[in-house]
Amino acid sequence: MTSTRYAFTLLLTDTAMRTRITTLGLGMLGLVTHPSYASAASTDPEVQELTRLVKMQSQQIHELQSRLAKVEKNTVHVTAATHGMAATHTTAQTAQKPFIRSPALYPPPSVARATPVLKSGPEEAVTFAGDEPSQGSPLYLSRHATYPLSPAAPGSFGAISNMPSGSAPVMGVASQIPTSNRSTTIGGLVLKWGKGLPEITTPDNAYSFRMRGRILADYGGAFGSRFPAQNVSRTTLRAARLGVEGNAHQLSWVLEGDYSNNELSVMSAFMTWSDKMAKHLVEYTLGNKFNERSFDGSTGSDQTVFLDRDIVANALLPVKGWYGLGGAFKIFGDNWHVATQISGNDVNTANVTNNVRDDLTYMLRTHYIPWRSKKALIHLGAWGFYEDVKPAASFSQRVRLLARTDDAFGLQFGPMVPLANSMAGGVELFGIWGPAWGLVEYGARHMKLRDTAPGLSLSPRNLGAQGTEQAFSFQTGAFLTGETPNYFAHTGQWATPRVLHPVTEGGVGGWEVAARWDWIDATSIPTGGRAWTATIGVNWYLLSFARLMLNYTHADVTNKTGNYIGPNSGNIVGVRSAVTF
Repeated sequence: MTSTRYAFTLLLTDTAMRTRITTLGLGMLGLVTHPSYASAASTDPEVQELTRLVKMQSQQIHELQSRLAKVEKNTVHVTAATHGMAATHTTAQTAQKPFIRSPALYPPPSVARATPVLKSGPEEAVTFAGDEPSQGSPLYLSRHATYPLSPAAPGSFGAISNMPSGSAPVMGVASQIPTSNRSTTIGGLVLKWGKGLPEITTPDNAYSFRMRGRILADYGGAFGSRFPAQNVSRTTLRAARLGVEGNAHQLSWVLEGDYSNNELSVMSAFMTWSDKMAKHLVEYTLGNKFNERSFDGSTGSDQTVFLDRDIVANALLPVKGWYGLGGAFKIFGDNWHVATQISGNDVNTANVTNNVRDDLTYMLRTHYIPWRSKKALIHLGAWGFYEDVKPAASFSQRVRLLARTDDAFGLQFGPMVPLANSMAGGVELFGIWGPAWGLVEYGARHMKLRDTAPGLSLSPRNLGAQGTEQAFSFQTGAFLTGETPNYFAHTGQWATPRVLHPVTEGGVGGWEVAARWDWIDATSIPTGGRAWTATIGVNWYLLSFARLMLNYTHADVTNKTGNYIGPNSGNIVGVRSAVTF
């Protein structure tokens, strides 16, 4: 307080200083009002910012001068005794402290004046691109949901967990829950830190860019099979994926590459346009995209509860596989969504070099949440696909029953007469009760073999044959540490959980226990067999995006063809370290 009074008293008595303040204020006002600078300010952002700063400083100087005039007027009525004491006090203070000039008004002659840092102004709230268009815009529609999606309890709308990694960035980027609520503004861009990497956005989130990927490293030790070749212990890189995603207003895009099974492949490579239709969010997608098919089958490999998806997802799979190059359409409601897709083979197929047509597949999936409360919900879902398969030399299918570290142990039928087409469908029932969850899936696939096959090297006895394979799965689990099950209500699939006590904050992480039973019967298909598996697992989430997994699986299988014919059983203990960013 004493130093403040001293500086203010010095300002009152220093006529030269008051003159400099007045001169500086007039000079700044002249700078702003000069025609050439006014013209530049209308076009140059830096000049606009400098003009704003000058105006602000001019206003501050004007206020200071007004306050100074009032103080000078009041000092006329001060008694002589008070002047004497003030002078004595000022003299004593002057003897103790040297006279210090204000660096802002009296810069040292040997030091250049620092250029002021231009800031972009106050940071705006990051919102969903195009979420609140003007009333004159055709996109101005009322809605029940608010974007970007944010985490919520099971009884409320939207995201219970993180956005699934395979979703469109226009929703996914805005919906990611950062590990720490930190953001940095640099040159008008916002750097939001989450999952160990920065996401670069504009303040209004109209433009964004971030890296994405996953690393899944597995070990498995198999034992108990009557065939020694199936009792193997080995490591494998389930996924080493790296990509980028971003959005420009309502247009978003993803490009990912993956190295697994000693192969480099293109995975997601698509663009999505998000819009509103009849008060609902819709997405139009073109490119190479992951399919929606069953609950587990619609979920990325980094977000399933077990080391591998259930047998409904793994067995009832179209010939083209998990990805397809084509077009997709999605529409979302408060408690439902519908996804459709028409696609051919994915971009890694050999069709281009062999000059053959694609396997054309039509897919549909929908889910509906008929009831929910603050601690529970029920999910109903249905899906289906029809595929027209291109001519081939033969058809065969192998369904892996143990972890991916033991490819030899599985259910196999074929090679047999080429497949002409197939039609599949299934239903889903999922529920949440506090930290516990349960999932039941059933599906069937009816396959028709070709009537004619020129140059067929196999036995023609199965020409025109038909058959159906059926699969069933039941799985359940619970978080021992109180987390909400990692379910994303907006799309009806697994996602990343919100860990309550991450290990990085001194907590115990999130602990989940789970069990699953799978069954498949393909005996109505030529050379088809049957199998069942039982799995128990423990997941330790160090963070929301990093976990360690432990699975034990027992499987029984009867094969009619292949290298391991007849009844057989086996076991495996599998471990995975997984991180998603």
